Amino acid sequence: MERVIITTLCYHGTDCRVAAWQSNGKISRICLEDPRGERLLGSIHVGKVQKILPDIKGAFVEIENRTSCYFPYTKESNFLYTMPKKAPELRAGDELLVQVTREAIKTKAPCVSSNLNFTGKYLVLTTGNRTLGISAKIPSGKREKLKEFLEELMPEDCSYGIILRTNGALASAEELKEELRSLETQFTQLYQKALHTPCYTKLSKGESITASILKDVHWKETEKIITDQKTLYEELCVSRQDIPVASMCAIEYYEDSLLPLARLYNLERELDQALQEKIWLNSGGFLIIQQTEAFVSIDVNSGKFTGKKKAEETYRKINLEAAKEISRQLRLRNLSGIILIDFINMTNPDHNNELFHVLQKYLRKDPVKCKAIDITPLHILEMTRKKVRKPVIEEIRQIKLGDFSNTF
Repeated sequence: MERVIITTLCYHGTDCRVAAWQSNGKISRICLEDPRGERLLGSIHVGKVQKILPDIKGAFVEIENRTSCYFPYTKESNFLYTMPKKAPELRAGDELLVQVTREAIKTKAPCVSSNLNFTGKYLVLTTGNRTLGISAKIPSGKREKLKEFLEELMPEDCSYGIILRTNGALASAEELKEELRSLETQFTQLYQKALHTPCYTKLSKGESITASILKDVHWKETEKIITDQKTLYEELCVSRQDIPVASMCAIEYYEDSLLPLARLYNLERELDQALQEKIWLNSGGFLIIQQTEAFVSIDVNSGKFTGKKKAEETYRKINLEAAKEISRQLRLRNLSGIILIDFINMTNPDHNNELFHVLQKYLRKDPVKCKAIDITPLHILEMTRKKVRKPVIEEIRQIKLGDFSNTF
């Protein structure tokens, strides 16, 4: 079971809003937000195509403040143009609706998509991907029934797609119908507004951390949500009334002025540790985590173990413990892209297979899409994690500089 902690924290002299997830007594995920600013991620804009890149099937599109964003597309992509055009293919100067899908990370520009997502508690309406999708976390037997029901809801020649979220399995048929109607209205109203709006206009703001938490909480797996922010506490209580299964999750308003909520859960210490390269394991081994421009490197070391007897079994135990901690560190630090893990070499093939499948089990708990690829002949485990937000280490460094201008 998880706890979600939402509070504010003065970190190195700068105020920020923090949302943290605690599982089995450890913080497993942290999100930061400037309480004074807005997030770029998820925002929808009327953009203008700046340059076509045919060799890499992409383009650069300018949005608000003439921010240049990378825009990948294919021949099958569905564009929502806001100005009449003569040529069927995408060209420089075209104006269309785009949504920010990835923040700027280091030297890489923000990424935008023509597949707009309108997210509810149970469903996601998509304008580019016009198919029906079901969360893989929903049991297969129930997925088939839900798929049949949703196919009946979607009209013929539908101009959008639907994704059923994990929480959707807990909703009634009427709740799903009502939410789909609401998302359809949001989409229609935004598109009609875009047809009469100047280029470079932001039509929809990026979601705040607190708003995204309300949609992302898996109520069945969440024991308690704790906050010391009165407005958010009231919003959570109202939201829970619409979700029957949420009654099992406690909503707590924290009022102890002598011991701030951030200090109770040692959030400042957790953020400091996210800057460290070296992480000790209970077994005496340790991890070295380093992020480069191209990939994330994680090295597993035996550390304090010096014995010679039963070395293979010891390496197995250290590697299995490391797999669990690595999955936590990936969420905690929000590491993404290509990730290469150098586990301690083991000669037994069964132990290597066990390690691979154990890591896969832990990665399935990650709300961000992860995939373990294979173990190479050099005993390097290759995996990927979808890039969505900046790594926490970058957010922290910007907080230290007191500059949130490019954080969200």
